[in-house]
Amino acid sequence: MKILAIHEKTVPIGAAMANASIAFDSMTASAVAVITDQRIDGKPLVGYAFDSIGRYGHGGLLRERFIPRLLAAKPEKLLDKEGRLDPSLAYDAMMANEKEGGHGERAGAIGLLDCALWDARAKSEGKPLWRVLAERYGMGHKDGVCDVYGTVGHFRPGESLDGLRTEVQRAREAGFRRIKIKLGGTSVKDDCARVDAALSVIGAGEQLAVDMNGHLEPDIAGDWFREMRTRKLWFVEEPASPLDYALLGSFAAMSESPIATGENLFSWDEGRNLLRYGGLRVERDLIQIDVSLSYGLTGFMRIVGGFEAACWSRKSFWPHAGHLLAAQVVAGFGLGGHEAAPDASLPYGGFWDGTRLEHGRLRAPELPGVGFEGKANLFAVLAPLGVLER
Repeated sequence: MKILAIHEKTVPIGAAMANASIAFDSMTASAVAVITDQRIDGKPLVGYAFDSIGRYGHGGLLRERFIPRLLAAKPEKLLDKEGRLDPSLAYDAMMANEKEGGHGERAGAIGLLDCALWDARAKSEGKPLWRVLAERYGMGHKDGVCDVYGTVGHFRPGESLDGLRTEVQRAREAGFRRIKIKLGGTSVKDDCARVDAALSVIGAGEQLAVDMNGHLEPDIAGDWFREMRTRKLWFVEEPASPLDYALLGSFAAMSESPIATGENLFSWDEGRNLLRYGGLRVERDLIQIDVSLSYGLTGFMRIVGGFEAACWSRKSFWPHAGHLLAAQVVAGFGLGGHEAAPDASLPYGGFWDGTRLEHGRLRAPELPGVGFEGKANLFAVLAPLGVLER
């Protein structure tokens, strides 16, 4: 099995909305195709990947460093004993001459290629990725089922609390039982109003999570957590800036609800520091490391293993930006669940065409690989990259 070509395209996914940290007007993402010499039903086997949301595309790094290194590697050095592409060996090739530390955007660029290779690997076995992972590592959900929650309630110009209620209601009608909304972190009154608006639809605090995107103001934190305590939220996400472990620990001490964090940490180095210094509580808090952004499955598995060695359950992992890939990984590794954008009309929203949630749970289909081919509006972005001659 040999890689013939790798294609990347940076695509716009901007929208007129924002969270407490960034606006999404000019947001981009990368789409990747790894074309191999193996053929299935007369067509080349192609591994695809689509970026996580919220960090911009990685085209420059991919074209300048990581795609050339992967193509320059001797083909036999990327194969396992079965003659199939081994993403862990490809990771070693891509990381050649990279210094320790400085993970940042590099982790997302390599993560895209790693995930495309896993898509190709599963397709070469004729199995969905979740099944390959469960069989290979002896863990996971044998039926491909996983829990999901829907994220809504970004800030949009001129939108009222009625608009927030409508978004929450639509997510509930789409089958989501647990919902997460965005808060601003600068006003206790405003944040409570948004929470109460969502609760008027959901009814129970245990089914509502809130996301601060690292911007809860320390001078209002005491009053803020006291107010949220009465609402009994499912979790409070990223109240502190991602690398401010001391502030995170102080917020965790104030919170009776679980703290969720990790979406902006991209390596085991950062995960280890979170364990050491973040003040998290092993019995209740949640870890949201993004699979694609943390060197792909190869890096993500190392992080999960490190947390397990520190007596954390893999059920504590709820990956950020739950797209089709996250569903496969959660089901294959037996993680707690993952995040999803409910709007299936978006290439990165919803799930595979025809898939429906039942009581907040998703069953991954039996499509080979990640199954990008089973979501038409996303595959329309990916398919042109899977042609050998462009």
